[in-house]
Amino acid sequence: MPAAAPKAAELAERVAELGAAPFVDELALQRIAAAAKRVLPTDAANARALLGRVAALQWNVRELKRQYELAISVEGTATSRWDYATSLFLVGETEQAYRMAHQAWQRAQDNPAVLGQLVGAAVHDARFRQANAFCDRWSKLMPREKPLLGGVVEGLAKAVGQGVFSEEGARRVLRTADTIRCEARIRPDGFVIVPSLDEPGSFLYEYRLIAPSAAAANLNETLALRWAESAESMADPGLKFLPMFIGTVVDGSHT
Repeated sequence: MPAAAPKAAELAERVAELGAAPFVDELALQRIAAAAKRVLPTDAANARALLGRVAALQWNVRELKRQYELAISVEGTATSRWDYATSLFLVGETEQAYRMAHQAWQRAQDNPAVLGQLVGAAVHDARFRQANAFCDRWSKLMPREKPLLGGVVEGLAKAVGQGVFSEEGARRVLRTADTIRCEARIRPDGFVIVPSLDEPGSFLYEYRLIAPSAAAANLNETLALRWAESAESMADPGLKFLPMFIGTVVDGSHT
């Protein structure tokens, strides 16, 4: 008797495992895509989302968007938009990732996980003042929890308000960083923002990668050169917002 076909939830777990692995198994992705297509007749929305995630890991942005738009047309839930935002972030589509995260939140405004993702998307698209407002809302929903991003979003919003640096300048350099990362086809692993103790208002944006530290160092060199060549980026007040790629090491920490 043949084995039962895997369900969408099982396939989603496999895709998540592949996305977190040091190297993506292309053959495994192809098998998941084939299985997802078999799920289409009975669970179209989740099957389309799975095909979108596979396309993201294959760096096929056009197919990613096509499959997720089809998924949302079938079932436009907060979850489908949340998944879409995550895949858009992977391939460097940060503005659209923010918009989709915001749409997800509009459909689930009391969901802390969705709101937390929206804060992260807003920060990565340098919408610091909006992110701060969302953090305030999250704190009201979760009063006993620690502030999102360690409370650093408030400092970012304050620095922008004081003219230490602009959101436009920060957004420009973050998008340059995403372009460089995507050109190298290196997957992101989140970010951490570190306020400077020596220079008030200054921030180091640790852009974490699923990649060796040597690969991160190469991206940092490319980023510095492109940043230096941009008169607009260099003109931003004080250069107080500095992104830096951080690579993973064997034990899962970053360096």
